[in-house]
Amino acid sequence: MQRVLAMVGLVLAFATVATADTRWYVVKLQDQPAGWMSIERREAGGFITTITTMRVAVGRQGSIVVTAFESEVVEFDHGAPHSMRRRIEGDRDEETSWRFNGRSVTVERQGGQTIEPAPDGIAIGPDAERRHLSERMAAGDETIDTQVVDPLSGLDPVPTRRTRVGTSSIEIIGKPIEVVRFETRRGDEDRVVQEWLDAEGNLVRAVTAIGAVTQEIVLSDETNARRALSRPPDLIDATRVESSRAIRGHERIRTAFFVIRGNDEIPVVSTGPQVAERADAQAVRFVIDLDRPGPVVELTADETAELLASTDLLESDDAMVAELTDRATRSLPARASDGLRAEAMRGFVHRFISRKTLDVALGTAAETARSREGDCTEHAALLAAMLRAGGIPSRLVAGLTYEPGGPGTEPAFIYHVWTQALIESDGGLRWIDLDATQRRRARHAAQIVLSVSDGSSANDLWAGLASTLGTISIDVEATR
Repeated sequence: MQRVLAMVGLVLAFATVATADTRWYVVKLQDQPAGWMSIERREAGGFITTITTMRVAVGRQGSIVVTAFESEVVEFDHGAPHSMRRRIEGDRDEETSWRFNGRSVTVERQGGQTIEPAPDGIAIGPDAERRHLSERMAAGDETIDTQVVDPLSGLDPVPTRRTRVGTSSIEIIGKPIEVVRFETRRGDEDRVVQEWLDAEGNLVRAVTAIGAVTQEIVLSDETNARRALSRPPDLIDATRVESSRAIRGHERIRTAFFVIRGNDEIPVVSTGPQVAERADAQAVRFVIDLDRPGPVVELTADETAELLASTDLLESDDAMVAELTDRATRSLPARASDGLRAEAMRGFVHRFISRKTLDVALGTAAETARSREGDCTEHAALLAAMLRAGGIPSRLVAGLTYEPGGPGTEPAFIYHVWTQALIESDGGLRWIDLDATQRRRARHAAQIVLSVSDGSSANDLWAGLASTLGTISIDVEATR
């Protein structure tokens, strides 16, 4: 889900401002209204301020998660940035501000202040970009390059290239607007955003996709924009993966053979008990054998340190996380193996998170240690942080797990997150899967790893799944 929220945030970075006081947009996910965005422009005293606000809601099998973003950029009227700010509201609020001081930048976040070097290169504010786009479109340029300060991307401005596709007319609330269509790329990302801009450089429409999950924002009025929050789409249902047949007793199977078909970007990940190989240009075969030890892993001291480090997501140095680690293992013998300690932590996390809910978008380990609520991502993050607090290297994995379905629901695979621990086993260090959402078993064989992350960024975890969203099916060849 974090990847979907990141995708929502991406649109903010592409929103250029209007000369009117405020412009309103409807935000759609999977072609269904999911929220609104507004862009407000203020001009006074030689400064131009652009405030972009977004409210987006997504359904998660009956639960609704609402996330709010706000960014503000203050620029001199000649275009150079003066200051900027961002605020993200959700399971945890986060606010950061930057003030540009020539060769340095004052950064304030979470009550602390630091001084950082100013980024290299010349960057402009969003209103200066709008004016530049308007001038270059009028001149007929086929390609327009800009580098704009963007609070959502942090201090370093992201170079943006727009390539003209053509001109057309779009009807907005019964009124035709002449627009220029661009294919827009930011930085070194492969993702392309389709943008439609009016003659003044204002955004009229934008469409982007990750796999089959499509996001669109389109110019509207305040009434229609605010109404879009009332019935959010369910993205879990939209990303279920079809299974060729039902799997009886899936939670007890130890060995499974699957083929994922659909495109040439399916991740080929071999880790722990899973071996993957490409079957053909459009398919990957996966063999999961829980009774076969995985390959021995050899890491450098630096690589091991990264898998023990505290991160913004896996706060292993948090006092509450450390306390839970002690509680989970205190009844074990003093010389208990890492394998026994890891399994004790896994079972503890399963029992400790007492409210199993999809209402949480992505809680960090420290937050989950206090709230005791969440879904698979919170179980995985808390367990990974506790393992690190206990001196056991850990990481997060994401992929697919089998769901048997029920009345009116066909068997399918749904996206899932769990934990891996690096543990001595059969004479070597090996990645061992630990799924804290399971009551008794560490995991079952009807789970397929598609992405691996060291926990430094939630986006890294979900990025590996992007090519599979809505584009694949699974053949169940055999299970036992």
